[in-house]
Amino acid sequence: MKVYEAIAHGLFDMGCTELFGVLGDGCVYVIDSYRRDTTGHYTAAVHEGGAVLMAQGWARVSGQVGVAAVTHGPGLTNTVTALVEGVKAGTPMVLLAGATPVIDREHAQNVNQPALVAATGAGFEPLRGPGTVAEDLARAFYRAHCERRPIVFNMPVEFQWQEVEYEKPHLRFPDARSVIPSSKDMDDAIGIIASARMPVVIGGRGIGTPEAEAAVLRFAQRIEAPVATSLRGKGLFADDPFHLGISGTVSHEVALDVIGRADCLIVFGASLNKYTSGHRGLTRGKRIVQVNPLASEIGRCVPVTVGLVGDPGLTADAMVKWLDEAEIPGSGGRTQDLREQIETYRKTSRKTLTHPTPAGTVDLYETAFALEQALPRDRVFLTGSGRFMFAFWQAISVPNPHSYVDGNGLSSIGIGVATAMGAARAAGDRPTLLVTGDGGFMLSGLSELATAVAEQLDLIIVVANDSSYGAEHIALTAHNMDPNISLLQSRDFAKIAEAFGCKGLTVTSNAELKTAMDAIATRDRKRPLVIDVKIDAASVYGGAPISRP
Repeated sequence: MKVYEAIAHGLFDMGCTELFGVLGDGCVYVIDSYRRDTTGHYTAAVHEGGAVLMAQGWARVSGQVGVAAVTHGPGLTNTVTALVEGVKAGTPMVLLAGATPVIDREHAQNVNQPALVAATGAGFEPLRGPGTVAEDLARAFYRAHCERRPIVFNMPVEFQWQEVEYEKPHLRFPDARSVIPSSKDMDDAIGIIASARMPVVIGGRGIGTPEAEAAVLRFAQRIEAPVATSLRGKGLFADDPFHLGISGTVSHEVALDVIGRADCLIVFGASLNKYTSGHRGLTRGKRIVQVNPLASEIGRCVPVTVGLVGDPGLTADAMVKWLDEAEIPGSGGRTQDLREQIETYRKTSRKTLTHPTPAGTVDLYETAFALEQALPRDRVFLTGSGRFMFAFWQAISVPNPHSYVDGNGLSSIGIGVATAMGAARAAGDRPTLLVTGDGGFMLSGLSELATAVAEQLDLIIVVANDSSYGAEHIALTAHNMDPNISLLQSRDFAKIAEAFGCKGLTVTSNAELKTAMDAIATRDRKRPLVIDVKIDAASVYGGAPISRP
């Protein structure tokens, strides 16, 4: 077969059932063969950056390596922001990129692709020749999986029409479920845990399976410690009565008090970045035991007392064994008083967090709580980047970390819509909810609505529409400056969405919010739903009433 056919067959034989891309002469033949010669599904994006984000959304929800394909030159340059997002978020994916002929130095689309990719932080894996397709392609997937970042697979166009004998790529990922049964580090960790009087267990995305989650929860119960999660660990420990919610900058007051007073943190599968650690305010002066399957994550963000490289679940079980053998009692941290505090917060949070807003707008938290009730518990939830996201992080739950995706690795607006489409492809029968800001929705979300319609995705997009760039509005008002430059012209996103083929609704009152929530229950699951929720910028972000352009 031809090299381009070997690449397409190799993708499918390594388990790639979803391919996202934009056609161009450097990738069109690979994509065409994938569509014609395999049973895999191809999603045609509008923008190359959108294709990469779709592959990342699919990877985050499915737990597998995502795959996208673009052409050379501008096809690849259009993916830069998306590649950086994937690097920052630690998302494994392979991007197939065409490469212009080496012989044609004056080719209009010739750019230094290795240097471009290196600048994003992604990896670069070249197709060395027609005879190394299987080996090179498998290596790209292996690196994406092990390095937890995008890898660009460079496909020179002069190779693609050459004849080769097909060889099925050999791909086997290493078993990373290791544990240190006995070591000085383990001894020190057990000693720290045994002497702790107010420990808190924090779980992150590195707790990758339900079995590992159950093991970490058993450990927390054994030492009688409350539990919390990083943002990307959202969904862990959901049914535990001593679950404090998210640790860090978006913690509620009960969680801040408990984690702040803790003398020991035992952290499984989380990096303790500045948000999880509350800009280190929640880690300062504490003894920290960090367990992570990646050695590079130990102490990367904050200094730790002891680091254990190993599977969170297996390590948690090993710790319980050591504690039992030494007959070490629990800390007593799971008190009835704490349980009642957590329960009281859960019951009263809607009342305390929601506030009246000016006519023609609704409260952001009221919207978040309404969505929490309107959707089935088994859902996929995503947020774009913006100040609106804090309310939804606090109010909306997910069943497990693979069901939550934040488009906030680079803190770039415009990431959410395309990422949500890939997530929706991986969601199966579950609905996918995206909350995005109006600035991000306009930046790169509108163009991909046509893709969502063509794919008949069960996708609910909520636009938190305050007609402003929220972070800039905050920055200006904080310095007593006129925030009008941060304001945007009011747009009717419901009508725009309808023009693309979506179902569109506008919410300007609590009555309309209820109507929108009813519409979610009766929606056409093969037609995306866009809900334009009007938010008042001054009410949400603080500041005096403002005039709009």
